[in-house]
Amino acid sequence: MNTEYFAELGRLLAARGLPQQEVSATVADLTGYLAESGSADAHEEFGAPDVFADRLTQGRTDERPEPGAETWKWTADIYTDRLLLNQYGAEGWEVEGIDFVGRFVCRRPDAAMRWEYRRETAHGAKGREALLADLEPDGWEPCGRWLHMTYFKRPAAASAGPAAELAAPPAPPARHVFFSAKFWGLVAVFVVSMTLLVLGNGFGLFDFNRPAVYIGMLGAAPVGVLVGWFGVKRDIARGIESR
Repeated sequence: MNTEYFAELGRLLAARGLPQQEVSATVADLTGYLAESGSADAHEEFGAPDVFADRLTQGRTDERPEPGAETWKWTADIYTDRLLLNQYGAEGWEVEGIDFVGRFVCRRPDAAMRWEYRRETAHGAKGREALLADLEPDGWEPCGRWLHMTYFKRPAAASAGPAAELAAPPAPPARHVFFSAKFWGLVAVFVVSMTLLVLGNGFGLFDFNRPAVYIGMLGAAPVGVLVGWFGVKRDIARGIESR
C-alpha cells in the first residue's frame, strides 16, 4: 500500500512541475523517514497524496538548488533538537526552514560555514516580534517555527570569528530521525500503562459495566493528556536536554 502511495505522490509532484531528480529525492527521503519513524501507513502519516503534494510544492516549484549544494532533512524531539542543531551546524548545515511534517530542511553549499542555533518560545505574532527585536542585534534570524517554538540561526563567525571557517565538511549524516532516551522513556511509560489497562480488563480487575469505573476512566484519559502536555511545556521552558 505504501508503494502505491509513494508512486502516486511522485506522479503528482512531477505533474506540479518538480524536476524528476527532486521528485525521486523527495520520495526516497519520505520513504526513509516513514521507515525510521516506525509508522506503517503513509496515508495516515502524510494524508491524501494530492493534498500532500500541494503542501510539498507550495512556493517551491520555481526553486532550484545551487550547483554543488547538499540538502538534508531530519527531525528530532524537543530534548535533543538544540544539541543536534548545533552539532550539525558546526558541520556547515544551515537550516532553511521546517517542513509540514516537522523536519528541519537543511542545505550545505560548497563554500560551507559553521552555524549556531537556539530555540525560544513565544506566543502570538507580537511575542515573536518582540523576541526577534531582542535577538536580531546579535545576528540571530528566525529559521523555522513549530507550535510555539521558534528556531534561530546565525553564522558562527558572529561569535567565533575566523575559527568558524569550515575547511573540510564531513559526509552528510545517514540518519533522518533522532529521538532521545527521554522520548523513548515516555513512550515506554505510555505503552506499559496501556498494556496494564488491557491486561487488567482481560483479567477482570476493571469492571467497565460499573458506571463509577467507566466514568473514572473517561475522566482519567483527558487528565493524563493534560498532565503530559503541561509536562512537555515545562520541559521546553526549562530547556531540558537528553541524547
